[in-house]
Amino acid sequence: MSEKRQSLGLGALALVPIACCIGLPLLAAAGVSLAVAAWTGGIAAAAIAVALVLVVFTSRMRRRRSAQPRSLRTTGNR
Repeated sequence: MSEKRQSLGLGALALVPIACCIGLPLLAAAGVSLAVAAWTGGIAAAAIAVALVLVVFTSRMRRRRSAQPRSLRTTGNR
């Protein structure tokens, strides 16, 4: 009775399709959620970049306008 079993039991063989049917959808869901997270991160990074560009652009425009004398700002360019 000290011999080791070398054959795969029917119970373990029956668990293989169950593991595949559970594991494959979980892997697919993880891949889809990773793709969604990447898209969301990209959109958020783009929104932050656009906001930063707008802030820099508007601050430069205000600085440029404030550098002109008041008479030129009210009457236009001469």
